[in-house]
Amino acid sequence: MGEEEPTSSRRATHVLVHPLVKGAAAVAALSLATLAISRTSPSVPTQPMPPSAASSAAGAPAVLTQMPCPPRHLPEGQACVPLPDLGTPLDSAEAPQQERRSRGALFEVIPRKPDRSADPFMFVYPLDDEPLFLRGFDGTVGSEESPVSLELSAERGTPVHAMALEGQEGKTRVAAMGRLVGTTVVTRHDVPGADKPRTYLVVHGHLDATAPDVKVGSELADRDLLGFVGDSGNPGIVSLYLEARVVREDVVIDGMPLDRLLDPASSVPTDARNVLPPR
Repeated sequence: MGEEEPTSSRRATHVLVHPLVKGAAAVAALSLATLAISRTSPSVPTQPMPPSAASSAAGAPAVLTQMPCPPRHLPEGQACVPLPDLGTPLDSAEAPQQERRSRGALFEVIPRKPDRSADPFMFVYPLDDEPLFLRGFDGTVGSEESPVSLELSAERGTPVHAMALEGQEGKTRVAAMGRLVGTTVVTRHDVPGADKPRTYLVVHGHLDATAPDVKVGSELADRDLLGFVGDSGNPGIVSLYLEARVVREDVVIDGMPLDRLLDPASSVPTDARNVLPPR
């Protein structure tokens, strides 16, 4: 026979094991009590889960509260969409409005003035033939494009002409060129207003090529050749992208890069019917 374990050792073992055994017994007793109650309690009718709750239960837990958006942000689902830097405001005669397009994009635009015709065929365009609209004035667009831009269908290589806006003083000037809406040429137009002159920009995009003599700073007479219709930046869809914009007050655009020229802080898109010359 081996030696009997010292009393102190047996006591130590008893002290260590006893809480574990006690805890296990308590858990087992609680499980048995719960099972007994569930068998004897009357069934309680349950309401069907709404689809949103069911989908949340199957996947990630639903977010029950939405954090408030910081200043100059608007809620968009579970995200906050920042507003663009609006820069210097326009005068009240051309008060811009905000329009929302696909994927939550916000645009500041100047809508058609009430005294301007709503009929798009009442105006002159940079193409020789009557316009064929792939997207007209009320068409929806992607989030990268202005909600008042136009897509005019034409055959590849169709001439695109410089165009004097209604009331314009002086010749049309080339403000910028480069790759933005495909191959792009932006022309500048100075138009006197009732109280102050206004500077407008016309964006010609998706060009196949520009005319050989067209350079930044070039002066163009009405109907001078500007470029040719193509599908640059929009492969497979041959069209002319056309957009009119008004430059913000106190913004100097001379020598400004193409992307900054069309930034919302520099210019705001306007419905082209506000400035296109009538037929």
